[in-house]
Amino acid sequence: MTSLAVLPGDGIGPEVMAEVLKVHTVVGDVFGIDLAVDVLPYDADWYLTRGAAGFDAQEVRRRYRAVLLGALGDPRVPDNRHAKLIIGGLRQDLDLCVNLRPVRLRTLRHCPLRHVGAESEVDLVIVRENTEDVYVGVGGTVRSGQPEQVAMEVGVHTRRAVDRAVRAAFEIARARPRRRLTLVDKSNAMPAAGPLWQQCFRAAAAEYPEVHTDHLYVDAAAMELIRNPARFDTVVTSNLFGDILSDEAAQLAGGLGVAPSASYDPADTGFRGVFESVHGSAPDLAGTGRANPLASIMSYSLMLDRMELPAAHAAVERAIDEVLRGDLLTPDLGGTARTGEVGDEVCRAIARGKEERR
Repeated sequence: MTSLAVLPGDGIGPEVMAEVLKVHTVVGDVFGIDLAVDVLPYDADWYLTRGAAGFDAQEVRRRYRAVLLGALGDPRVPDNRHAKLIIGGLRQDLDLCVNLRPVRLRTLRHCPLRHVGAESEVDLVIVRENTEDVYVGVGGTVRSGQPEQVAMEVGVHTRRAVDRAVRAAFEIARARPRRRLTLVDKSNAMPAAGPLWQQCFRAAAAEYPEVHTDHLYVDAAAMELIRNPARFDTVVTSNLFGDILSDEAAQLAGGLGVAPSASYDPADTGFRGVFESVHGSAPDLAGTGRANPLASIMSYSLMLDRMELPAAHAAVERAIDEVLRGDLLTPDLGGTARTGEVGDEVCRAIARGKEERR
């Protein structure tokens, strides 16, 4: 195999990424995976020194099989321009049209909903279109600072992007046991974008008769995630709605400290994608040892799955399950453990799993 690009990021990013690299070393030893790591310097320090010069997303794709991306955000760059340059560059320039946000409850005590009675009631995947909507930057402000100020944010939805996200979601839904896919939109208030999503959804549904489909408006979906999360299996939606709903859903499994993501192009068989936790850089936690590394380790596990390394992926998932069901947890999950202790415990669990399988 070739190499893996690692961008540790800002704030707590380098601390949690150090734990991911520990896990990567153990996975390599246990499963004989030869995937070299290159740590790249793209972060706030790099941006403040060099500006936008030197970051080339296409070169990253040419040189690496995948990217592990740490959290980006630094008070010294108040508009987060460097984060937009790096994350936007990877997603837009590499056309990573699918953002995958799996949410699975590993133990009941981490779910804030008292009416959830079993871990299986929170087990869903949100497929978010990843390159369009209001994130393309179309719009602007007129008469800024005046009483007559006008602000416009334009949501862009193309048939090509919508169709790719929808078809990726059908593929994912077909591979899951329940084979159920929910389209979430706001077509009653968005009479241009909504029908486009529904047209693409219906066309794809005709090609996947084994997948059960339904539809919800986004406000109803947000309510149902709290009222009855078990109704959801796979969800497909737009960039903006997916951003909001996936953070809401993550809270059902314990919060952003256990929320992984993958961004990829299903048609690209060479470059497997960008894998990152969805939490922020949390500058106030940097250096305290309180950051939760599990979301980044889970994102690494998604990378193993995308690289078609099922045994390694399963071993890391089992190790994460074991840790989350134990007491060695960071403060966000009610524990007192430090970042490195949690990472070490994941590594030990992977190694124990190897011994047990002998």
